[in-house]
Amino acid sequence: MLFREKKNRLFIGLELNHVSAQISFCSSEKPEPETVSLVAGKEQFAIPMVLCKRQGVNQWFFGRDAWRHSEEGDGILVEHLLERACAGEQVTLEDEQFDAVSLLALFIKHSLSVMLLGSGAERPDYLMITVEQTDSRMLEVLSGVGSYLQMDREHLFFQSHAESFYQYCMHQPEELRTHEVMIFEYASEFLKMYRLEFNRKTSPIVAYTKEKSFPQMRLKPFEGDEAAVALQARERDEAFAAIIEEEMKERIVSCVYLIGDGYQGDWCKESLRLLCSKRRVFQGNNLYSKGACYAAYERVHPSAASTKYLFLGRDKLKVNIGMNAVVDGKEQYYPLIDAGVNWFDVSREWDLLLESGNELFFVLTPLNGGVRRTLVMKLNGLPEQDGHMTRLHLKARFLSEERLAVRVVDLGFGSFFESSGLSWEQEVNVL
Repeated sequence: MLFREKKNRLFIGLELNHVSAQISFCSSEKPEPETVSLVAGKEQFAIPMVLCKRQGVNQWFFGRDAWRHSEEGDGILVEHLLERACAGEQVTLEDEQFDAVSLLALFIKHSLSVMLLGSGAERPDYLMITVEQTDSRMLEVLSGVGSYLQMDREHLFFQSHAESFYQYCMHQPEELRTHEVMIFEYASEFLKMYRLEFNRKTSPIVAYTKEKSFPQMRLKPFEGDEAAVALQARERDEAFAAIIEEEMKERIVSCVYLIGDGYQGDWCKESLRLLCSKRRVFQGNNLYSKGACYAAYERVHPSAASTKYLFLGRDKLKVNIGMNAVVDGKEQYYPLIDAGVNWFDVSREWDLLLESGNELFFVLTPLNGGVRRTLVMKLNGLPEQDGHMTRLHLKARFLSEERLAVRVVDLGFGSFFESSGLSWEQEVNVL
């Protein structure tokens, strides 16, 4: 286990899905992530996302221990922790109610304790949680979890599986991403694909992912006698091979990753033959947690690739926002918010001096080649300055990747010009 020195920061990538969690970790001194296995010497990375409360006492078990105590009949099993937290449920156990977010946080705290046991730390220095989709409710739940864990928000990050995929790829040998990179994830209800593409004509190089699901490839056990199982395996292999042929058609793919338990068994013979033709293929189950760990490390120790590449996933802002202002005596463009950051990480505040008028002008420059435009925000009721400047406080945050909310407060100008006490708010689509 990793022992930290004072200056040796601990970074953890935590992957959550609807059935399990995984933990990868690294440090400032050992930046290559390792994944926690609950069984020494084996790659048992998945921690079942369940809790079990021992009957009559406030004692909790998690993961496989929770299953065991439940099966032995001495505890009450709590499943579907992530779904229940997102649904805002109250879970009743022995006439006592528990907030589902607090139960999810308890599961995560117990899971992290496996990693932290030998580190001498109560909590990681930096924690990146990765989930399939980072919608507003999921972000609210994860923020609540962070509060229960007493994690400083500046050291707690969230990102989607798609961005964890990108981060993982960017930390592999460059020849594995000379062209497109793909994931076929077969871990939940049906097969899902992520495709990582690059626009190398831009500077920085823009990377983005495309997602696609295949409901026809449902993940269910083979049933029946030997002949029936063989037929089902062949049909699944043929279906997967057809998907591969269609998705690879007229594309150059450098590398493919197969993740999920759905590939267990000997059913994908023809499909693997197709995949392995002229490209590298890897199989494993800890890509997302490692990608999250790499991303946490990047927040403190940016790599050279962080300036050469710009990831524009679903959660990323795709527009630069600034103002034309006088800076150091010269009128120039002043950047406020840069594209390429997660919309839910944006919370910016500034003070500025308004010389005249009652309007603010924001310059919006999309990265997709769209038309540059100016957003005008009117400060109705702002008293005339009468030759005095007015100091304004601006606060900007995003409600989604396209919706910007701006709040402006009149601060006046010291003893020369008192504040009116007025404030203004405006929401606008930036794309």
